[in-house]
Amino acid sequence: MNLEAMQVFSACSDDWKITPQGKYKSIDKLALGVVMEMVGVTNRKEMLTDIIAMQNAALEVINNG
Repeated sequence: MNLEAMQVFSACSDDWKITPQGKYKSIDKLALGVVMEMVGVTNRKEMLTDIIAMQNAALEVINNG
């Protein structure tokens, strides 16, 4: 992962989907795509892989912490 991935992840910090039970589910992929476009990400597939890894790590903390 790199700084650019962290910046995109941070920019999407208020774009989480939440289940009816109040648990965080995932980052909204439409918002993620918009942010990647605005930042000028050239390798979106690699960026998505990095973001999903960060998302999954964050989900363990925020839903179980």
